[in-house]
Amino acid sequence: MHQKAGAPGMARTLADPRHPGHAGHPSARRKRRLILVAAVVILGLGTWLGVRELTSPPTVAVVGDSITALSQQSIATSLAQAGYQPTIQAVPGVKLGQAEPTIRRLAQQDPDDWIIELGTDDAGAGNALWPQPFLAEWQLVRLSRCVIYVSVSPHAGPVADQINTALAALARAHANVHVLDWGQLEYINPGWTIWDTIHPTSAGQAELAALEVQTLRRDC
Repeated sequence: MHQKAGAPGMARTLADPRHPGHAGHPSARRKRRLILVAAVVILGLGTWLGVRELTSPPTVAVVGDSITALSQQSIATSLAQAGYQPTIQAVPGVKLGQAEPTIRRLAQQDPDDWIIELGTDDAGAGNALWPQPFLAEWQLVRLSRCVIYVSVSPHAGPVADQINTALAALARAHANVHVLDWGQLEYINPGWTIWDTIHPTSAGQAELAALEVQTLRRDC
């Protein structure tokens, strides 16, 4: 006797949970669980990466001449202890124009903040051509969150006043620019410099480092 298409035997076959095409089959349930686990893992990884990005220490590029070179260890330690990740490039005797390639290279790393201590050697040499590299370097860093310029000591020569005036004007024109008036501070604190009244003593190096951290925290 032939069984009809709608007969109970055929219905049992199609509804049998052991049938491979049935939604309740163990392999189907395993696939759903795997998909769910994968989604949770991906979501958790994305959240972890986002939190890691948010909690990464701010990066600070520090560029300078012999003043920064002498103070490099103090600056690096102070910035690290304050929760910053510093990259310090300091060359004794470097002028503004000579430092431009260094700033250009560091700018490719897109640091959050900058500390720029340059101009003392331009002032000492009476370099009247300082404005061109000064403006070129500003163009390289102008989009950064915060740029701190360290002023030049008046003892360095007449050009120091010109550079300091330019720094003050830049700070007035741009909210992300701040001036650490180290030039004036070391000028009135002779214990912070050696006999030439420009290069910092050990005490001066520690003070410069502390002031840079203080300015970052307060203004950036």
